[in-house]
Amino acid sequence: MESDSFLAGLGPEIVATIVVVAAVILANIFISAALRGRGWLSRETKLRASVFWRNFSFLIAFVSLVFIWRAELRAAALSLAALSVALVLGGKELLTSMLGYIHRTTSRSFEFGDVIDINGIRGEVIDQTLLSTTVLEMSEEHLFTGRVVQFPNSFYVSHALKNHSRLGYYQLALVAVPLAPGSNLETAKDGLIEAAKAVCSDFVAPAQKALRDLEGEQFIVMPSADPRITVRLGDGGKVTLLLRFPYLINQSTRTEQDILARYLKAVTNVPPSGDTGLCP
Repeated sequence: MESDSFLAGLGPEIVATIVVVAAVILANIFISAALRGRGWLSRETKLRASVFWRNFSFLIAFVSLVFIWRAELRAAALSLAALSVALVLGGKELLTSMLGYIHRTTSRSFEFGDVIDINGIRGEVIDQTLLSTTVLEMSEEHLFTGRVVQFPNSFYVSHALKNHSRLGYYQLALVAVPLAPGSNLETAKDGLIEAAKAVCSDFVAPAQKALRDLEGEQFIVMPSADPRITVRLGDGGKVTLLLRFPYLINQSTRTEQDILARYLKAVTNVPPSGDTGLCP
């Protein structure tokens, strides 16, 4: 009898909860259908609008449910004093994730479809909620691995974020080319830079424009988009050539492989330093 009277007393709250949940579900279904019917919108715009409205509706639903069940929540909070430590720790993680979401949104550090790198996770951003971000994982060579990775938004507060898509369709990359002992340094440098210029000739001008646009936007000095070689001297006199080159987005590996193939072809059969290549 007491349980029946208790449930009867919760009748208005249960009805209000059902109404709120049904309204959120119907709103999300309607918004998704409306976005699918807009063929003139880009994929990124649809994705951004869908995530925004979904998060907004969930936030409204959460606030509404808290208001509806405020009396019951107050009574439950008083009876859960023993769990206060666990709630504090959980609330800290929840608050940090929400702060990370606010930081990402206000700073506009990346957009949906950008390739980001944070805490060892690299991938293309496809979704974000108040608490987490989802990416399509990519390898160091910018190749999709087929895996989907989700991480908490608290990463934005505690870890540095790298955006590999900040320049738009054109990016800059680095490739290290170690030299065998006794190799002719100048010949190797000339072969590598000529290979890079031949492969990247179509990318230099648009990449240079993207760099200059970023200079005007952020008031910083950006490097040149022309291929450039730096010599690194390691332990034991080991020499490594570092090549910086522009490339079209999603073609990092292809561009790098074309450069290396041309370079290896150019330096094949080249005599090492001090060797004339002539028979005695």
